Amino acid sequence: MSRGAGSSSGAALAVGAALGLGAAAAAALAVALLSGQKSSKAPPLTKEAWKEACDEGGKLVDFAAILEQIRMGGCDPGIREEVWPYLLRLVSPSSTAEQRSSLKAELARRYSDLLQRCQDLETSLDSAVVRTGSSVAVAENAGAVRSVPAHLAQFAEAQRIIVLDAIRTDLLHPDASPESSGSMHGAMNGLAPSAERRGGGPWLGRVAEETLANATHLSLASRKAAARLIQLLSAYAVHDPETGYCQGMSDLAAPFLRIFEDDAMAFWCFERLLQRMSKNFRHDEVGIREQLRGLARILEQADPVVFHHLRQIGAGECFFAYRMVIVQLRRELPLAQAVTLWEILWADDYWQRLGSWTPPSMSRPSSGSFGSYDKNLSALGGREEHLTGSAPDLLLFFIAAVALRLRRRLIDECRDQDDTLRLFNSVRVDLWGSLRSARGLQRSLAAHYQPSSSVY
Repeated sequence: MSRGAGSSSGAALAVGAALGLGAAAAAALAVALLSGQKSSKAPPLTKEAWKEACDEGGKLVDFAAILEQIRMGGCDPGIREEVWPYLLRLVSPSSTAEQRSSLKAELARRYSDLLQRCQDLETSLDSAVVRTGSSVAVAENAGAVRSVPAHLAQFAEAQRIIVLDAIRTDLLHPDASPESSGSMHGAMNGLAPSAERRGGGPWLGRVAEETLANATHLSLASRKAAARLIQLLSAYAVHDPETGYCQGMSDLAAPFLRIFEDDAMAFWCFERLLQRMSKNFRHDEVGIREQLRGLARILEQADPVVFHHLRQIGAGECFFAYRMVIVQLRRELPLAQAVTLWEILWADDYWQRLGSWTPPSMSRPSSGSFGSYDKNLSALGGREEHLTGSAPDLLLFFIAAVALRLRRRLIDECRDQDDTLRLFNSVRVDLWGSLRSARGLQRSLAAHYQPSSSVY
């Protein structure tokens, strides 16, 4: 936070104290007072600073300083492909360049194995479904699948939804984010002719091939980008059959393919993100409801007047923030700002938990649905169960700050839950102003807010 922003925040809190408000209410007042001020942003981590942070062997010398810079201002778009694997704990800050090269090769092999598994499942599905003429009737035709094993039906249904979501994703268009660092180089190699793929190239399912061939409204570049996205999401559904594919994942995955030219690295970084967010994709929605309850607690403590109004109109469960939590404000912010927020959240969490790093796992327990993979990869270790601790969640404070900056409209314009949904679905979020307010709330409410679960 800049000195000017800090002094303004302090002045606002002082006004609240002078009025006899408690710390929480004073913090809410500070958010309201600061909402009209011009936003200021901290400088991002630069390419030069990143290069200077590594020693001759490729190890990061002062990772804490790197995290501090990113958690305040993000990082230069040109180095995200190198930085994100660290922030998502795919790569250890103490690793050498040689170790990272070996890891990258292993991750590429394992991603290739997942795509091969997808192809094997499709082949099994082909032999199990009812054939109509010379074409195979698959799950997208209602009633076409008579009686196939459950894991094949699950695969077919996942394919159908993944393809539909992939071609609707706004990030397929090259001009979706002119500020994004990702190139389309990988996408240009992502849609080889069917015969070439059958001959050993990257798998792309029949449903995807047929859908993309008929998607004449999409440019060639967009169809190639869609092919990469379909491959990544299909591989994830096979990798984690218990969770499978859930709507919203395409919004989270697409930015990785814009930033990473290497599809395998994009996949494993995405997989690490979903490990952190796993509770949000539980089919019983217990995890997402925990997050919304945490948001409600923040709002209740920060601004009792606003929260009372929300309860009165049936919006006390904060369902209006459902999409914000699921896709991490991807829809509410332009792509360039959304990924900046993400890396700030990751760096903030890592910075808070320095010293707790454990190597990642690339394996999932097999449910018997899609088959099993190696349970142990000695170089990678165990899963990050410790990430779901009780530390305050900056994301929830950020969303609370967005809500409090809308407090006047919430009170004056919202008369039922549908009104709040409409308001938040059309909100234009001020990234840096809301982040500044979120940190102020986080400091003021630290003694009060004890979430039962945390994603970050």
